[in-house]
Amino acid sequence: MSETEQQFADVDKDAAIKGYEPKYIDVQYGNLDGINTRYYDIGEGEPLILVHGNNWSGSSSANSWSETFEYLSEEYRVLAVDRIGCGMTDNPDDPEDFRYESDINHIIGFIEALGLDSCHIAGWSRGGGLVTRVAVEVPEMIDSLIICNSATLGPAAGDGHHRRDIIFKQDELGLEKTGPEYMEYFYSQYSHQRDYITDERLEICAYLENTKKALETDRIMNEEGQMEHWQQTLDEEMKETHIRIKDGVLDMPVLYVFGRDDPTVPPLMAMAAYDMIGEHNDKVHMNIINHCGHMIFLEHPKELAQTMTGFLNLWHGELADEPHEFY
Repeated sequence: MSETEQQFADVDKDAAIKGYEPKYIDVQYGNLDGINTRYYDIGEGEPLILVHGNNWSGSSSANSWSETFEYLSEEYRVLAVDRIGCGMTDNPDDPEDFRYESDINHIIGFIEALGLDSCHIAGWSRGGGLVTRVAVEVPEMIDSLIICNSATLGPAAGDGHHRRDIIFKQDELGLEKTGPEYMEYFYSQYSHQRDYITDERLEICAYLENTKKALETDRIMNEEGQMEHWQQTLDEEMKETHIRIKDGVLDMPVLYVFGRDDPTVPPLMAMAAYDMIGEHNDKVHMNIINHCGHMIFLEHPKELAQTMTGFLNLWHGELADEPHEFY
């Protein structure tokens, strides 16, 4: 047994959390061919896909949503997926495919691989920008869209570089990304409520960062010029997203849920996103959760789940047949 295997001997080999059992499915779409994808499939009902955020890395995974599973699965089939290059999902075979287009194609391919004609979809942070991009790319596949605290979607507001500089000091503190101490600092910096930061979660995150695949992800993403290239592709896709929103493509019901005390997404940015969508869509809603940072689904999972299911029921449940009045 290797030193890494000994260190994480108590962690499930599939990085499962809270006793939930993940599944795997092969995803092919666009530039992607055969991406082995980990996901959770919990509950019954209309499909609700959950997409996590953060950059491509091992610890960025569907585990982020785990505290909401018990509440959301009471009414919906919850499908929480590890994005491409994240968690236990494969990296692209070709380093040239380490770009944002692969994220988009992977989620569309995941929906198709599951055999779904359409679904509800929710995304947080970087995943919030991603699900919005997917929704304007294949609107016929998306019944409703939920966005949580997404600086990726923007629009730009305030000094983002300054916000990041004053809170994220991992490198200065000498913390290694592959260690639980790094993960504890990471979660703490993002959060207003921190009770969810358990030893189990930190150990699983550290385990995910130590997998052979995750170390390869980190190596490629840190090659000279790669992160700049990846960011450029993201910026181009978000620009296209904004253009299509203003063209009225995003016409399904949309909910933006915002954690009031997020240190990385200012209220002005969240309101700008809401206004941008609302100018062209009269089915957009916004909910603000107080005493809540960036990790909205971990800090207030029950309230978030109730907000999401209430919104979905309004447009697709028993209340959907009642007239909606706009003033």
